[in-house]
Amino acid sequence: MMNTGASTAATGDGELRTIRGLVAQHRLAALGVAAVIAVVLATFLVPLFASRAGPVTDATSCTQWGSANQNQQAVYARLYLREHGSLPDGATSPASVILAINNGCAQAYGDDVSDTTSVEQAISGHF
Repeated sequence: MMNTGASTAATGDGELRTIRGLVAQHRLAALGVAAVIAVVLATFLVPLFASRAGPVTDATSCTQWGSANQNQQAVYARLYLREHGSLPDGATSPASVILAINNGCAQAYGDDVSDTTSVEQAISGHF
């Protein structure tokens, strides 16, 4: 039987040690190493999957709006104009909708209500 140095090590008396044997002998240390590996993996994987924002809707909060990419914001701006018509000031361009949301959300951030203020409320200024 041929063994590689990565998976086994010879002891002084000629007995071969396997990784399975080392883990069995040092259960607490093996659990600690497994826990550290799990925390490191979670540190990298959770933000990777959690950062994907869904589509922007009227109920999207200002905090979520800030995480939406430019394409998602532009899609919502066109949807807003199609469903609600022009802005309260009469503007009808998607860029005006985005600007109105950004301005309203900036005010909501200043008032510390950005988590509870929707983009629709940011446009109207009623929050």
